Amino acid sequence: MRKFLAFLLAVILALVVVTGGLFYKQEGSFNEFSFSSAINIWKDIVKIDSKVNDKDKVAITETNIPEIEENLSYDERIEKGDYYFERGFLSFASNEYVKAANMEPNRVDPYIKLLKTNYELGDYAKAQKNAETILEKIPNDSNTLFDLAMIHIKQSEFESASTILESLSVGQNVDPRITYYRGLLQIVNENHDEGKKLIRQALSTSKDPLLDADIETILAAYTEYEFAKAADEIYLSELLARSFNKLGEYEMAIHKLKGILKTRNDLRDAWILFGFAYLSLEKYYFAQSAFERAYELDSEWPTTQYFLGLTLAEMGSIDDAIIYLNYALSNNFQPEIVVHQKLADLYMEKGDYTKSVESYEKVLALSDDDINSFVRPIWIYLDYLNEPDKALNIAEVANTTFPENAMSYNLLGWSQIGTEDYNEAEINLKKAIELDPNLPAAYYNIARLYDTQNRKSLALEAYQKAYELDTNGSIGNLAAQAYNELLSQ
Repeated sequence: MRKFLAFLLAVILALVVVTGGLFYKQEGSFNEFSFSSAINIWKDIVKIDSKVNDKDKVAITETNIPEIEENLSYDERIEKGDYYFERGFLSFASNEYVKAANMEPNRVDPYIKLLKTNYELGDYAKAQKNAETILEKIPNDSNTLFDLAMIHIKQSEFESASTILESLSVGQNVDPRITYYRGLLQIVNENHDEGKKLIRQALSTSKDPLLDADIETILAAYTEYEFAKAADEIYLSELLARSFNKLGEYEMAIHKLKGILKTRNDLRDAWILFGFAYLSLEKYYFAQSAFERAYELDSEWPTTQYFLGLTLAEMGSIDDAIIYLNYALSNNFQPEIVVHQKLADLYMEKGDYTKSVESYEKVLALSDDDINSFVRPIWIYLDYLNEPDKALNIAEVANTTFPENAMSYNLLGWSQIGTEDYNEAEINLKKAIELDPNLPAAYYNIARLYDTQNRKSLALEAYQKAYELDTNGSIGNLAAQAYNELLSQ
C-alpha cells in the first residue's frame, strides 16, 4: 500500500484536484524529467504528507503547500523550477529559480527564467527587475531589451517602451515584431500615418502567420474607418480600441478609450470595450463600473448584460450574475450557447443541479458537435440527481452521434453502471478501450465496475492503468484514491 500511496501523493503534488466532480478528458502526458528530480519531489511530498490529514490531501493547492527546506544543488533547483513552470505552478517555479540565483549569483539563467515566470504571473515590477539584472550581466542583450519593452507596455509606460524599441530598430534584419510594436505605439499616440507605415513594413518582412494576422487586424480597423467616409475620428479610435482588445493589447485599448470617454462619456460601445479590457486584465471593479455605465446608457443591450453578468460572476455575486445573463438571453444575445454554458456552470456552483443540467441540455440542443458537451449533464444525472435513466438517454445520443468515438462508449458504459446494467456496461467500456487504449476514463470506469462486482484484482489493475495514463489529471487522481481505498479493504 505504501508504494501506491507514493503514487497517489505524486498526483497530489501535481495539484490536479477534483472538487465535487469528475471531468472526463484526455490530458497530454508529463514531460520527462530526471530521476533525481522525482526523488526530490517525492521528498517534498513525504514532508507535506506529515503536515496534513487525509481529508486535506486532496485539497492541497499551489498557495497552501508548506515550504520544504532541502539541500539541493543549483542544477536540481533549476530542474525543479522547470518542473513546476511546465505544469503551471508559477509561484513555486519562481521560488526555485530565486534559490538557484542565490546559490550562483553570477549566472544569468535563473534571472532569464525568473523574467519569464514573473511576466506570466503578471508581476511586471519583478519582471522588470529581472530584466535589469540580466542587462547588467549581458549589456544590450536584444532579447531582454525586447522583453523589457513588453513589460513597459504592460505597465502602460508607452514612452519607455518606444524608446527601447527605437534603439532595437537600428541596423539590418530588424525583427518584424520590433517594427510592429513601434507601429502600435505610434498609433496609440495618434500618429496614424507613421503607425500604418511601420506595421505594413513589419508585414512585408514577417514570416510569422500569427504576426501577419495581428497586423491585418489593425489594418482592418483603418479600412473600416476609411469605408465610412463621413465618420469622425472618435469612431476610428473606437475601432482601434476594439482591435487592441482583440489582439490582447488591453493596456493600449484602455489608453485609447480613456481619450474617447474624456471627450464623449455617452458612448455605450466605448464603455463596453473599456469594461472588456479591464475584465480581461482581471480588474473586476473597474470592469463592473464600466459595464454599469454602459447599462445606464442602454439597459436593453444584451452585450452589456452578458459582460456585466460575467464580471459579477468573477466577483462572486452569482445570483446577480445569473440575473444579467438571463437578461442577455431574453434580449437574444448571440451566440446563445455561451450564455447557457455560463449559466450551467453558475447553477452548478450554487448547487442548483436541476437548473444546471437544464442549461447543459440546452447547450446540447444548440450544438452536439463536441463529445465533451455530453459529459457534464451525464455526470449531474448520475452523481447529483440520482437519475441514471436520464444519464443513459444522453449517453445513447452521444453514442449515436459519435459511433466510432471511444469516449461515447465510455459515457455509455458509465451510465450503464448507474442503471446497474453491468453486462452491457462492461461490453461498452471494453469497446471504448479497444477504440482508444489510452483513454484513462474508460479504465477508471471499468475499474469501478469491477470494484462494484467485487472483482478486486481486475479493479486494482484497471485503477493503476487509469493512473498511469493520466498521472497529471483528474482521472489519475481519482484512480489513485480508489486504488488505495480498495487495497486497504
